[in-house]
Amino acid sequence: MGLVSTLSYDGFIIDNCNRFDDVRHIMRLERILMILVKLGGSVITDKSRLRTFRRSVCDRLAREMRFGASEGVLVVHGAGSFGHIVAKKYALHKGLKYDSQVEHVATVQRDVRELNLRVLESLIDAGLNAISVPPASSSTFENGCVKTFSDTPFSSLLDMGLVPVSFGDVVPDMAMGFCICSGDLMMAELAKAFKPRLVVFCADVDGVFDKDPKLDKSAKLLDEIDSSTTMTPSKERSVNADVTGSMKGKMERMLAISEHCEKCIIVNGNVRGRLESAIKGKQVKSTTVVPRQVSA
Repeated sequence: MGLVSTLSYDGFIIDNCNRFDDVRHIMRLERILMILVKLGGSVITDKSRLRTFRRSVCDRLAREMRFGASEGVLVVHGAGSFGHIVAKKYALHKGLKYDSQVEHVATVQRDVRELNLRVLESLIDAGLNAISVPPASSSTFENGCVKTFSDTPFSSLLDMGLVPVSFGDVVPDMAMGFCICSGDLMMAELAKAFKPRLVVFCADVDGVFDKDPKLDKSAKLLDEIDSSTTMTPSKERSVNADVTGSMKGKMERMLAISEHCEKCIIVNGNVRGRLESAIKGKQVKSTTVVPRQVSA
């Protein structure tokens, strides 16, 4: 291919670039305003019923995500009842302890991929060119933590105008045999790699409350949480325990994520229009996650 002497894009001047590289560079500039969305497993599935997909909810959320398509969208979804029920029953989060676990690892991987295909279908039907990126295709794991992460599988797809979709999964672990990679763990790695404009967690409640809103009607929604927000026992019980960790652990991960984006919020994915409003920058009922203050 030939060279161009100068390319101007939205104030950026690129000199003497290969034409293919020009296109890729422009796409990367456009991703400065990227959006990262987590579709909670408790939103897109019924977590109390094995392998129960909430298709109408996922379809609606996919349509609401279209409003961020021009900026570039990364999507992560939880495993919900396609993963947590079996994984918890057979303690897969503890790694390989006995041989009979192996068949359940295979079952969970199969079931989570079934959910992933259904999410892809919702996104594609909404006009988003979604493509699956399983966690193990970008990461290696050791002792339940990410050992290495490559953003190449995601960035190469984004460069082509595709919407990468990752998810919580059972993955190989160098020390444990296998472990659980939660959707939140993938969110953290993607936020660090891509520094998105906006990170949205779609939960099954309006945000973080001072008490469990499902048990106490006097619970108050917190407009913001930061590193000073403490977890009382009542708050800890506000999320059913699963193999991906406690609410306190989830909050810690959200706080870490908030340090790598312009804004990080939690909205109720069950309420029509909340995700769309967040993407459009409108005022929306939510909890904003404020990054830790850096000492001078």
